This record gives sequence, structure tokens and C-alpha cells, in this order.
Amino acid sequence: MKRRDFLRGRATPQAAPEMGIQLYTVRDQMESDVTRTLEALGSMGYDFVELAGLHGLDARQMRRRLEDVGLRAESSHHDIYDIRDGWERVIEDALELGQSHVVIPWLPGDERDAVSLERVADDFNRGGEAAAAAGLRFGYHNHEWELMPLPDGRRPIDLLLSRTDPRYVDWQMDVYWVAHGYEDARAPFWHIERHGDRITTLHVKDRTGEAEMVDVGDGVIDFARLLGLARTESAVTHSFVEHDEPADSLSTARRSLEHLRSILVPEVPR
Repeated sequence: MKRRDFLRGRATPQAAPEMGIQLYTVRDQMESDVTRTLEALGSMGYDFVELAGLHGLDARQMRRRLEDVGLRAESSHHDIYDIRDGWERVIEDALELGQSHVVIPWLPGDERDAVSLERVADDFNRGGEAAAAAGLRFGYHNHEWELMPLPDGRRPIDLLLSRTDPRYVDWQMDVYWVAHGYEDARAPFWHIERHGDRITTLHVKDRTGEAEMVDVGDGVIDFARLLGLARTESAVTHSFVEHDEPADSLSTARRSLEHLRSILVPEVPR
């Protein structure tokens, strides 16, 4: 029995698809007590995490904390400026942590016009090629503005995908923000069907019909269908629960995972 199965209180011969959480969701708890927060997430049944900083630890210390509670790091978020200065350290830490992905989650407002995005795409190609040489996948995480047309009619996400090399640059699709950008809960499905070969990780985040961000299962996005489509029609390997401003972060983490476990079909052993 694996340690994380012991923490869950059971070992199942045919498990549901693995699920992770972006630790930004529980940043208030992480800032207070890293070990107890990770223990809580492990006991809930999470399999892996996406890091949003190391909270005063080095990469080796964080890996030990995760391993102690049956979790692993699969991805981490970094600043665009890290690619331009210090990317080697980011890659070294990711390898120490045993990650498979590194992601840029945000761009400053003065780099969101068409000309600047072309330069950013070149940065992504360079950072992605270095990551690939180390055995890592590199991705970009969207918010809503990337889905809104520029003055020339192009959408920033299309510009970035068309100008970046698919060998080196992936899309981490944030489900809420895609739905929010189009004001349509069906929009994430369109992009999986259109760009599935570029989407390697997902942020699983729910939205009401009134545009409120809520715990997974409390909104209108059909995650059973969406994650099933991602499993068969995309390159998605990891999905991370996230909520940007939860009222009770550990409750959000628990309720979201419970909903996903209730709707996801167990994976058939290969």
C-alpha cells in the first residue's frame, strides 16, 4: 500500500484519474504552516501539486515535505522575467523537485499588445527549448484577456500559439478564464477540440452563469464531460484544482476534489 493510500484510509485496485491542486488556492494556509497544509491535502486524496513559490524552503526541502505526505510536485509557476534572467535555476529546482512541467502564468499589462506578444513568444520558444533539453515541458497559463480580440482582430492566445514552436511551448488552459473570456461555459470544449494537441495541463476551476468563481461542482461547467474529452482528445497529462479567492481554502480544496471523484470514471488498468 502506497503512503498516500494509507493516508486516504484505503487502497483501490482501480483508481480514479489522478488529480492535483495549484497551491495558490491554499496560499493562506501555506504561508502559515507548510507541513500541516500539505498533510491536509494528502489526507484529502490529492496525488500531486503545482507550486506557487517555495515558501522559504529550497527545492530539496520542499520535495521532502511533499514525499512525507504522499504528494509530488508535477509543475510550478514562474515569472516571465525568470526566462530572461535566471531560467537555469528554475530548471534546476524543477528537476530537484521531480517535476514534469514549468509554467508562466501571467504577463504584465505593458506586454499584452501584438508587438510585445511576438517578443514574448520568442521568449517562450527560448525558455521552452531549454526546458525540453532538461526533459521538462514548458507551458503558458491563460486568463481572460488572452481570449479577447486585439485591435487587429486576432486573439492573443491564437497569436501566442501560432508564433511558438509546438515542440517546446504548451498551453495550460484555465477552464474558468476561458469560459469567462467568452462568457460561455462551452468555450473550453471548443479549445480542446481545436487546440487539444497543445493543451497539456488544465486548471480545473468552476464558474456560475453569473460569472462568479466557485468551488468545482458549484458552477455550470460540465467537468465530467470536459475531463473525459480532455482525456481522449487532447495531450492533457495533469489537471489542477484551483480557486483564486476561496472563502475557506481547505474547504474549497476538499469539496472540489470530492465532486471530481464523484463524477470521474475510474481509469482502466493498462
